[in-house]
Amino acid sequence: MPSAQQKEIDDPLGITDQRQEDLQSLLNELRTFNAGNLHSAHGRGVVLFAEGEPVRGAYILRSGRVKVSISSSEGRVVMLHIAQAGDILGLNSVLRNDSYDTTAKTLEPCRTDFIPRAQLIELMQQSGAGAWTVLKILSRELAELTERAKLVLLPVTVSERLAKLLLEWGKGNGSGTSNPVKLDRVLTHEEIAQMICSSRETVTRMLATLVRQEVIRVTSDIIVINDRLALEKLALG
Repeated sequence: MPSAQQKEIDDPLGITDQRQEDLQSLLNELRTFNAGNLHSAHGRGVVLFAEGEPVRGAYILRSGRVKVSISSSEGRVVMLHIAQAGDILGLNSVLRNDSYDTTAKTLEPCRTDFIPRAQLIELMQQSGAGAWTVLKILSRELAELTERAKLVLLPVTVSERLAKLLLEWGKGNGSGTSNPVKLDRVLTHEEIAQMICSSRETVTRMLATLVRQEVIRVTSDIIVINDRLALEKLALG
């Protein structure tokens, strides 16, 4: 009978995009090489690793969402993205064999598989297929990070950045073309501000304006995009 940890490796990830094929391939390679993994459940607000900590390994996010951020020496925090089920956290730091370059903190209860660095590096050295899969995953992460940088850096105004962020979340929910679009409120106003390089007060004011204009509707647990066309127009400046 397989162990609980082995069963987690064998179980599907529950995602449907290209990431599933690559990650399932990586998990199969780990199983072939008898690489151990540590399956864990985490509550909300748990720091999986912090920026500057010595690298230990990578985390495969099986369920839940995790915010990934960086900070300056002055304490300013910028949230890079929200990791979803199927993402690998800390992979770049593992390959560089350096300290973690980001902080990963759970936004809600999550399940992860932890793969120690030594085992991941050994897999890449001994398996060409495993190494190629890791490179594809890292390449996709770089492309996604580039797109997120465009979201934050290219729009001139904060209102444009907020509109683009809300539209991006709508696509992530699989509801990019439907109207209305419901978005889970997993982020505080402060965390939204960190994603668009603004302040909490500005985000609060802009969301209130969008509510008055009936572009969105806000409840305690969701944001509803009522007028997607208006939001798209705002995103274009």
